Amino acid sequence: MVQRRWGRTITEPIFHRLDKPETWIAIHGFLVSFAWEMFQMPFYAMDQLSAWQVTKSCGIASVGDAGIMVFAYWIATIATGDRLWLRDARARPLTVYLGTGLSITIVVEHLALRSDWGWQYDDTMPLIGGVGLVPLVMWIIVPLVTMKLAERSVVHSGSAP
Repeated sequence: MVQRRWGRTITEPIFHRLDKPETWIAIHGFLVSFAWEMFQMPFYAMDQLSAWQVTKSCGIASVGDAGIMVFAYWIATIATGDRLWLRDARARPLTVYLGTGLSITIVVEHLALRSDWGWQYDDTMPLIGGVGLVPLVMWIIVPLVTMKLAERSVVHSGSAP
């Protein structure tokens, strides 16, 4: 399909222009993270919130999680020089990807636990260095599942402008 838009020729459907690793990481990252966020709620002190408030909070957190995953992917891309590294994920890009996400998570958890806008852990939350174990485990499992789903979703093997 050829179209002219804003003075330029567009020869591919919009789906193909959006078929980038970052798009799929954002989509899958949000969905997988939202499920995790909902299941981890018993480890947080949220008794005073309604079901809608918890769902909204988990949705907002999932948008943030997806954004962190995309940012971590960009950092790993810069480190490897390969935008499609998820197709052949080796130790270096995965380490950079997971390390970036874990580092951001530790900082965010520390800030959130000490601020008015943040959250508090329930007594059932296991702690490591003052940070909840559940969010740390989340930043290993959810990004890996997201990477696998994104890898399977990227249609064009050569698309990475």
